Order: sequence, then structure tokens, then C-alpha cells
Amino acid sequence: MKVIITRPKERANVFAELLKKEGFEPIIFPTLELIYNKDVKVNLNNYNWIAFTSPSGVIGLYNIIDENQREDVKNKKIAVIGEKTAKTFKKYFGKEPDVVPKEYTAESLLEEIKKVAKSDDKFLIPTTPSTRDVLKNNLNADLLFVYKSIEPENLKEKIEKLKEEIKNEEFILTFTSGLTAKNFFKYVDDEFANIIKDNYIVAIGPITAKVIEEFGFKPLIPKIYTIEGIIDVIKNLKG
Repeated sequence: MKVIITRPKERANVFAELLKKEGFEPIIFPTLELIYNKDVKVNLNNYNWIAFTSPSGVIGLYNIIDENQREDVKNKKIAVIGEKTAKTFKKYFGKEPDVVPKEYTAESLLEEIKKVAKSDDKFLIPTTPSTRDVLKNNLNADLLFVYKSIEPENLKEKIEKLKEEIKNEEFILTFTSGLTAKNFFKYVDDEFANIIKDNYIVAIGPITAKVIEEFGFKPLIPKIYTIEGIIDVIKNLKG
């Protein structure tokens, strides 16, 4: 069975390899491109905490600071949205984060932070301009735009071509963020919509699922909001 991966290309390969091991045929079809911003500056001394809502935020911050600042990061309290972001942070900075919520959403991360942070703590959030405002609106925080998420060129035409390639196939669509879903479904015509409804959609979590539902589709959601969780759902569908 074909599984369509809509996440950015540089983050799709691991997902694709895991799918191949399970006997699926991955199709890497990015509906989002990540561009890292190397022109921003930050004074880490102004912050008690750094909160990351994606692996890209970790990589983006690492890219714009020097070796001394990277050591300074280790002296901050670190909060991350989930397991993948935690692994990325440890890989780049050599430290385990202080806060990882059990449920990988911004709302759960905020809840865990509030249990341990002081009222006057200052937060830095390395992120993208398209980020949700959950943390920014509820913490004493500054956003630092270390990357941006853009729509790939000619996406509408690519989606039309994809429709023709898979309309007689069984397939599973996967989405790992609300923006990957939005960029995809806004170009889905009625014919493709009907084709999709005869197949399956898997969203990485409830926030992404909500975006998909706004376009009239009902996705499946894994118990754990990771690509491994998505694969567990897909394996059950195959069974």
C-alpha cells in the first residue's frame, strides 16, 4: 500500500525508511518547505527558559549562535514539545530537556511548564512565524523566528499530478502538522476529495486533525503523537 508523506523533504526520509521496513511504499510529497534564517541575533542572558515546539526550532537556534552561546544554552531550563524535539535537542546541545509533556501538544507543554516555572521567568521560543500562539500568549515569552515554513512552488499542479497517479490505487495520506494539511487540502478538487474519502488519512495529533476536519475529512489519530505512532495506525489498517 502507498503511504504519502507530506512533511518537509529533509524530515521525510526517516519516516520513509520506517515505512519501507513495514512493507509499505512511501511517496515523499512535501507540502511544506523549511528555510532557516541565519540573520537573527539573540542575547541568551535575557532568558531563564528556552522552549522548543519542533526539532526545526532546535536546529534553527543552533545555527545562529556560536560555541560559547551553545554552552550557555545548557545553563537554561529547557522545555520541549515532544520526544522527537527532545532527541534533537540532546543531539545538538548534549543535554536532556527539563520538561517534556506526556501529550505532545503546545497546550500540554504549557501546563507542564506552569508546574515548575516561576512567575517572573522569561522564555525564549525559537520558532517560525506560522507558529500557534499558545505559549506566547500565556508565558512571559519572546518569539525568535529562526526558520520559516513556505509552500513549495507549483504545489497545485503537483497535487493534480498526484491525483492522476494514485486515483486507481489504495493509499494512506499522512500529515504531521496543520500547515502541511492546509497547504494540501486547499488544492484538492471535488474529484480528488471523493478519491481520498475512499482511502485513509492519518494526522499526527488533534491539532493537525482539526485542520483536516475543517476541509470536510475525518482523519485517524495515533495514541502517541509521533511518526512511530502514525506507523502503528497504518499497520493496524493493513491488518
